[in-house]
Amino acid sequence: MAEKTNTASTSVHQPTTLEFLGLAGNFGHLNLKDPFDVKKRGSSYFTEFRAGLTTFLAMAYILPVNSGMLSLVIPGMREQLVCATALAAFCGCWLMGILSNYPFMLAPGMGTNAFFTFTICLSRGLPYQAAFAAVFVAGWIFMLLSITGLRTLMIRLFPEGIKESIGAGVGLYLTFIAFQSSEGMGLSVKDPATLVTLNSLSPDSYDAAKLWLSLAVLCLTATLFAAKVPGAPLIGIIFGTMVCWIEGFARGEEQSVFGYPFGTKGHRDASFHIYLPTSLVAQPSLSGLSGALWSGFGAATDPAMASTFWTAVATFCYTDLLDSSGTFFAVAKVAGLTDARGNLPLARQNMAYLADAIAALIGSMLGVSTVATFAESTAGVADGAKTGLAPLVTGAAFCWRSPSRPWSPRCLPWPPGRSCACWVP
Repeated sequence: MAEKTNTASTSVHQPTTLEFLGLAGNFGHLNLKDPFDVKKRGSSYFTEFRAGLTTFLAMAYILPVNSGMLSLVIPGMREQLVCATALAAFCGCWLMGILSNYPFMLAPGMGTNAFFTFTICLSRGLPYQAAFAAVFVAGWIFMLLSITGLRTLMIRLFPEGIKESIGAGVGLYLTFIAFQSSEGMGLSVKDPATLVTLNSLSPDSYDAAKLWLSLAVLCLTATLFAAKVPGAPLIGIIFGTMVCWIEGFARGEEQSVFGYPFGTKGHRDASFHIYLPTSLVAQPSLSGLSGALWSGFGAATDPAMASTFWTAVATFCYTDLLDSSGTFFAVAKVAGLTDARGNLPLARQNMAYLADAIAALIGSMLGVSTVATFAESTAGVADGAKTGLAPLVTGAAFCWRSPSRPWSPRCLPWPPGRSCACWVP
């Protein structure tokens, strides 16, 4: 017994000095015998592929939502913004998968894009070029914090109670998003008295049919998940999409009850529309957007804009630090990748933070707000993702889009004033 105990104790990896400093990673997953340690972690290549696709379907709303929001301050570049969003997500996911081998998916973050648009640009009057420069500077600060180990040290100082509650907070956040009409089921709508209230399920409401279908998909997915059916989220998404498509083609545009968006008057509303993507592959264009940040660095020393610029840098820094780190631990714990104290292995954690920092830098150069780890990664983990192969699939899926409209299973409005019937909760 003593011999076994000694053997077990000596097998525990002791972090090296370079790992403590954030200067060393673990790239053992890049091998030919078991790429990405899929078998070692008890997964399979099919499971990782399915989970990566599931996560893409959960994240795809960011294409029209992010481009629509940023287009308020960058007019006339909606197509370029969609391409930049997709490419930033692709780069972030692949960096995370290759460097850290964790099932964390990245894309331009919700929240930071709203701060970028409404606070920094519209309220404070900072040009979008300078705002991109602020994101770039914040990315370099992320990089320095990551390679010096300070970011890891700061996160490890989090109290255990905070780490435990992060998962619950992420779950509540995702639930609230899923209930909204812009990215989810449309179950909740804004109310001047209570801020939010339940949407109407009455047959007189045009939203009712979409709501009932959303609830049916939710019940189907929850039932399959409880029964431990592999691919439960993906099955639910496919079911909802097929019902919408079949109903739309069978009844036609004038009679369909699943036309998007929520809150319209149906066929009497000019924004009602039904379509399918015209193709799956197109050559992206970033003309006029990529590299816009280089003309914005002057704001850092301009007396009229310096205060807003450095405020933006500081805000981007701490929001990404808390947001990404919280998501890391919440997703990793669900995937069973943390130790008894809820910490990630130090070498791979260093690489995860480095990937996050590099993705932010790339995103600012492409022309989007801060790229961050998405809480929707939990959808892939719930479907079985355990390795960095899943982010590679998610990132690749972001590069498949139609030339005039984003290829998203949710089919959110694109272009402005046009929508479709392919609604999936």
